[in-house]
Amino acid sequence: MSQLIWLHEDCLRATHRLFTEAASADAARPIFIWDDVYMTAMHYGLKRRVFIYESLCELPVDIYVGDTIDTLKDLHSRLGVDEIVTGKTPNPMLKAMMQNLRAEVKLSAIADAPFVQMDSPPDLRRFFKYWNKAKKNAFLYDGRP
Repeated sequence: MSQLIWLHEDCLRATHRLFTEAASADAARPIFIWDDVYMTAMHYGLKRRVFIYESLCELPVDIYVGDTIDTLKDLHSRLGVDEIVTGKTPNPMLKAMMQNLRAEVKLSAIADAPFVQMDSPPDLRRFFKYWNKAKKNAFLYDGRP
């Protein structure tokens, strides 16, 4: 089974579980799609985009530029992959993209261990709103499962 690993900003690290989950396939190709329209809609500024780019430079990933859904559909058919594998996310825009893709291709979203356990869904519009809520529990983890 061949797989396409779709990295998005919520799974930009080499230790994300989706790499080990997809590693069992015969061929797994990690990709990231630089989608300026999506990033603008998410209000990502220059610093956030630079952070994403620098994170990508540390990963074994091919970077494509264009519309995320169109590019994934094109790569799926052109490369003849059986499945697209990506990381789960709380991001509503990415969830909508995943739902859209599932209508036409097989897509699996792999959950990762959460950075922090929160009592309610996080506010993802601004990092500091998220961090002010998350930091209360973020440093309580002692390394034990």
